[in-house]
Amino acid sequence: MEIDAMLCDHVQAAENKLFVSGGGVMRSWVSPQPPHVIMVGVAAVVRVPYTATNQAHTLTITLIDEDGNGVSPFVPEGRPDPGPIRGELSFNLGRPPGLSPGEAQPYCLAANFNIGLRQLGGYTFELAIDGSKVKELSLRVAAAPPTMGLIQPGGPLAS
Repeated sequence: MEIDAMLCDHVQAAENKLFVSGGGVMRSWVSPQPPHVIMVGVAAVVRVPYTATNQAHTLTITLIDEDGNGVSPFVPEGRPDPGPIRGELSFNLGRPPGLSPGEAQPYCLAANFNIGLRQLGGYTFELAIDGSKVKELSLRVAAAPPTMGLIQPGGPLAS
């Protein structure tokens, strides 16, 4: 399966269409003190081949740090680590009348994350379908310059 995907401020999927706000995010400006809160959406269009219809599939989204490790969210000291940030979306596309053998069909998926991170730096949202990596989306999380100002205390500005 093939996939087109991007990071954005927010995304919704309805009637197999994506409604994207602030698409093309590559950097998130945050407060210099942890937790570094990011709000980011993953907008994805999966092209499901004719031979993969009428089967259950899973899109997995995992947040990875610059060293290739799964990222756990910020938690206050003394609280248990909840484990790496990961989301799963299941889908099963039927084969509609009129779909020719060999023809792929699109399936739109949306996932929004509101995450407190422990560190500034580079991150990657790794997308896998049925366990096979198909896409990586990079995000740089940086402290907002003092002259920039933030919309809300601790909240991000994406660009």
